[in-house]
Amino acid sequence: MKNSIWMLAAAAFVAAEASAQTYPSRPIRFITVAAPGTVGDIIPRVVSEELAARLRQPVVVENRPGGSGLVGATAGARSAPDGYNLLLSTSGTMIVNTFVFSRMPFDSLKDFEPVALVASVPLVLIVDAASPIKTFDDLVTLAKSKPGAVSYGSLGNGSTANIAASILKKAWGADMIQVSYKGTTDAIRDILAGRLTMMFDFIGAALPHIRSGKLRALAVAKPSRLSVLPDVPSMAELGYPVFDTTMFYGAYVPAGTPREIVVRLGEEFRAALATPAVREKFAAIVVEPGELTGERFADYQRAQFGRWRDIIKELEIPVE
Repeated sequence: MKNSIWMLAAAAFVAAEASAQTYPSRPIRFITVAAPGTVGDIIPRVVSEELAARLRQPVVVENRPGGSGLVGATAGARSAPDGYNLLLSTSGTMIVNTFVFSRMPFDSLKDFEPVALVASVPLVLIVDAASPIKTFDDLVTLAKSKPGAVSYGSLGNGSTANIAASILKKAWGADMIQVSYKGTTDAIRDILAGRLTMMFDFIGAALPHIRSGKLRALAVAKPSRLSVLPDVPSMAELGYPVFDTTMFYGAYVPAGTPREIVVRLGEEFRAALATPAVREKFAAIVVEPGELTGERFADYQRAQFGRWRDIIKELEIPVE
């Protein structure tokens, strides 16, 4: 009996070794929680070109948007743990959702193996350039002096834009009205039409409108300024030293994926993200390439769980 158990274990080990040595032998699916044409769609397509060249197999991006990222992430969690199913998901989906939804279809820490922190995307506070709000202080004055006069766009409770605005709302003790949208495009349209006061939006989406003079950037939602907006102050400069709502995109595989393959994928992501081609394309959409892989990324993510748990509890964001 003992010999049989030993033989089975040895066979499984040999099979795993063979699998790792021949991996990959067919195309790899790369699920993204983002809709086509968005930053979260561009990022995996840029990286997949380099990964495909390095792995010598096609890396096919599959869009699975919806449900605050839960549709795509659930598909990733339920995929076969064989190294042929990658997921690109956001910190909002993997971390923040854990604290704003009463039930989650997966456990972010138990159902996935972190592969690599792929990119970080900073937010910028924007208003209509034609509005009388010229500076951050103008916005503060309006919000405090006229309860309900300031409206802000978001993708719903727990979204990055909602959290960023909620931090200001609590700090100012002001009554601001949240307007939820399915996408930031509609929110920007309402800002330009004068129907919405402000929004924290991803810099890549807002930058063309800022450069064209249609939108005005009041602040960058991180501790330091952005090189693409050198004249726009950071939240730290404005008196909010711990204000950082930068969102990250991470690559994951389902739990149970062979360790050798997880390590290999981490190495390939690190190499791909360091190439001039990827960095140039990321810079064009104002996305910062990540450098953490494997256990370093896992440690970073665990720390972010604690940080966002405390923030959401303090802000008293409703659980859905």
